[in-house]
Amino acid sequence: MQLNSFLKDPLAPSFELIAGQNGLNREINHVGIVDTPNFEEYLVPDQFIVTTGYLFQNHNDRLRQLIISLDKHHSSGIGIKANRHMNTIDHDIQELANQHHILMIWLLDDEPMSTTFTKINQIINATHNNELHEIVTINQQLSFINHHNTYQHLLDLSAQILDAPLMLLDSHFSALYASNALLKEREFFTSFLRTQSNIDYLNLQEKVIVTFNGKQFDILPIFSALNENKAFVAIQAPSQPLSDFQLLKRSQVINAVGLANSRTDLINETEFRNLSGFFLNIMQGDLGTEAINHYLRNINIDVQTQYAIAVLDFTTSKSIIEIRQFEILQTLTRWFINESDWPVLIFSYKQQLVLLIADVINPRIFLQNLYNFLRKQSKLEHRFTIGFSRITETIHKLNDLYEQANNALKLTSKSHPIMRFRPKSAHELLNLLPQQESRAFVEKNLGPILDNPELLQTLETYMFLHQNVTAVASAMFVHRNTINYRLKHISELLDVNLDMPDVLVDIQLAILLLN
Repeated sequence: MQLNSFLKDPLAPSFELIAGQNGLNREINHVGIVDTPNFEEYLVPDQFIVTTGYLFQNHNDRLRQLIISLDKHHSSGIGIKANRHMNTIDHDIQELANQHHILMIWLLDDEPMSTTFTKINQIINATHNNELHEIVTINQQLSFINHHNTYQHLLDLSAQILDAPLMLLDSHFSALYASNALLKEREFFTSFLRTQSNIDYLNLQEKVIVTFNGKQFDILPIFSALNENKAFVAIQAPSQPLSDFQLLKRSQVINAVGLANSRTDLINETEFRNLSGFFLNIMQGDLGTEAINHYLRNINIDVQTQYAIAVLDFTTSKSIIEIRQFEILQTLTRWFINESDWPVLIFSYKQQLVLLIADVINPRIFLQNLYNFLRKQSKLEHRFTIGFSRITETIHKLNDLYEQANNALKLTSKSHPIMRFRPKSAHELLNLLPQQESRAFVEKNLGPILDNPELLQTLETYMFLHQNVTAVASAMFVHRNTINYRLKHISELLDVNLDMPDVLVDIQLAILLLN
């Protein structure tokens, strides 16, 4: 308990203030008697000293040293029996007590020293018992409400326990929830923290104090089940320093809010892992179109949205430390995406980080911003590079886009850490065309024979064997005249001259697109 509470207790001994009233917020948890000059050996924190004054009569130097020692050992103060051996305190001693915030009082000479000592101990013990009972009750209340009620109920109870309103902040300094007294200020508080406080909340590890609307708030990190996924509580600061008991209640509240937040973290992490598992199944070819569409609709993702794919990977060889580094890379990347609400999905594949970047944003600009952000993070100890696809497609084509991005990743270097896929063959180049345009081109050039496998195979073989009719007949095990007849029929259906070079080019491209 604090001295100001102790002195107000009905059982407290009668006293008269001498000096050090600024020390009334010091804790008192022990009582001791000074009767020897080597008193410093027996001083402990939160201890209040009582004395008859015999040791200090005509020895101001001893009293001066006691005051300095009490402050040094974080003790509470001193009570001197009045009119025993002392009845005045020199002004310079009083000033010294004021300077060190050491409370000095006259214990009025109307009861024996043993009675005074007993009274002080009774007050301290009774207070400790009451505080212990209250702590147990608070713990039961917080535990019950944590399992049966909402964040709103938890924060309202916490505000009642602390006699101070509070908010729960996520890792982006957004006030997700607030006790009733601060509900209307949540959005304004979020805006203030994110745009005006100049706090590096991504790397915040210790308590900070901010002033908002003329009120001070203590912002403290709270426990999170996931290492890099921070959360905070903002508690309106009291006008006076907190007592040990108040600090203990604050710790209980912070732990309870941290436990609730960690459960939410684990739920979110489960959802993230489920989504990652879904993407892995697509990569492995385990899901059909209908299954993919059904899952996407259930999680409110538009099946028609097109994405570019990017792959992030460390340039060093895989080892135990890289596994931990990969977790940090993934968490920081997720934090960056959520910080600015980028329309980007993320999952891991073969210890690479795969990003699905919606086509409403420029992938190069996004990836450059991401790269610049990650390079500034001291937790990332290893160099990494990024490759991304040249085209965008729906999630159904995830595997094809990944291959592009992964091939681009292989072309990265220290001087070019971000690379876009560059096709190495005509077939790869054709795959970059929008699917709708590709289908239209194939239909225009091959439409009349697409449903005739015999004619389509004949034309493909004819193109593959460089228009050599004899070689085509041999490859297809038919007579040469049969091939000529089929080619004439194809020319009529397509309304083209198969001897024209420009026609052959269009047909060749259409066949490549078809395959």
